[in-house]
Amino acid sequence: MVRFALRWWVPFAATVGLAVAITSLGSANAATWGNVSVAFTIVVALTTACAIGGAAVLALGLRRRLPEVALLGTALWTLSLLSLVHGLLIPGNLYGENSGVMVAVLVSVPAGLLAALPMLLDGTAPGRALARHWRGWAATWTVLPIVIGTILLTRSSLVPAPLPGAAIAVSVTIVSLVGTTVLSLRHLRLFAIGRRAGSLLASLGFLAPGLATIAFLGAAPLSPGWWLAHVVDAAGVLFAVGGLLAAHWRDRSIGIVLAPVLSREPLVALELGLTPVVHRFVAALEAKDIVTRDHVVRVSELAMRSAERAGLDSVSLRAVGLGGLLHDVGKLLAPDAILSKPGPLTDEERAVIERHTIDGEAMLAPYPHLANVAFIVRSHHERPDGRGYPDGLAGAAIPLAASIVSVVDAWDAMISERPYRAGMPLDRAAAILRDGSGSQWLPEAVDVVLAEVSQRGPVRVPVLQHVGRQAAITEPDDDCCLVNGCLPEGAGMPHAA
Repeated sequence: MVRFALRWWVPFAATVGLAVAITSLGSANAATWGNVSVAFTIVVALTTACAIGGAAVLALGLRRRLPEVALLGTALWTLSLLSLVHGLLIPGNLYGENSGVMVAVLVSVPAGLLAALPMLLDGTAPGRALARHWRGWAATWTVLPIVIGTILLTRSSLVPAPLPGAAIAVSVTIVSLVGTTVLSLRHLRLFAIGRRAGSLLASLGFLAPGLATIAFLGAAPLSPGWWLAHVVDAAGVLFAVGGLLAAHWRDRSIGIVLAPVLSREPLVALELGLTPVVHRFVAALEAKDIVTRDHVVRVSELAMRSAERAGLDSVSLRAVGLGGLLHDVGKLLAPDAILSKPGPLTDEERAVIERHTIDGEAMLAPYPHLANVAFIVRSHHERPDGRGYPDGLAGAAIPLAASIVSVVDAWDAMISERPYRAGMPLDRAAAILRDGSGSQWLPEAVDVVLAEVSQRGPVRVPVLQHVGRQAAITEPDDDCCLVNGCLPEGAGMPHAA
């Protein structure tokens, strides 16, 4: 947990460093690198590659009728085409001195954000209205940058360019940075949850063009800051497009590649980021006891929804989701006769079942990427009054993440049908949770779970219903689309005693 938290600041430090570098290296007194012919060739080559990449994503979305893919491609196409116009207008090559070179780059990022507006407004009434007409929106923003670019190329000084550092340039920079940062942070959050490379690439790809707009504040042409801004802009787009295409080549499915990029649903990000070993643990639970398998899938979903409501950070959200899926994995070592016994357990049988917390923690120990999940598996039967197991933790010593899983575990067990009994009415189960608040469960965990259930209801058809099924459990452990690192050599299907 600590190691990841330290790495979490790396992109922020890099962003600040680039911003400072573009600003400090772009002053009017800075040295110039190269000449206008070199600048023209490099900028046109980079922006042409970006425009081709954006057009490819746009065409793919339209051809396969994938609205989110088409909108993503439209934004990349708009941004890249106007940046290409900027490159063509660099004075001293095809054109003399002109204002269009500044105007083109000034409008490129805001235009790209407007093209991405349905994604920015996702979940709102205007966003849903735009989404219903995504084909028309995509078509409009396919043509509009061509029209703007044509006007600028044919009448290169039609619109006067603002002076460096002028109010309009500062305003555009602020709007561009805010818009691209919002999109970037959304996908950085999903990367923290799902650990899919696509989410990280999208985060970098969204942020880079906004960062490059700092050059609008006065970077001198051909200065190191000017060059850095252009390289950052192009590299962001190319990195995102190239990474997605490479991942598509490996996964053979554009849906798998782009889903974590385009969806902002944490549960979707979690499922797409599950390693094969997690799928195999859940598959092993299904082979042993289908009731337990279905239970952990529902617990994972409701616990993660509740943790999000509680405001837990992205890393903790991932831990809660995985903890819900794996909290009963230690029951793989419990005898079937005890696990499926319809009546009350004897003291000896209860002692065997209670070992599932310790056994589950031990089963996760060989997998470094599950290290911050093991404490939830071990602690999900601890109680604030100190009467829980296995460690007798009390009060604040119990992590909120573990207590949320504990509350959802009890809730789902009470309301679910079993072969030997009917599920409990929801109001009665809620009353039991309230009665146990402060003694059996942390009050804040009970409150947040009941608030989530009250608003959205219990989990009936889980988003995670396919975990542990289909081809997911047959993938190699060194899945190159995951940013978890390789699993321990020889890690295979968990053995059930």
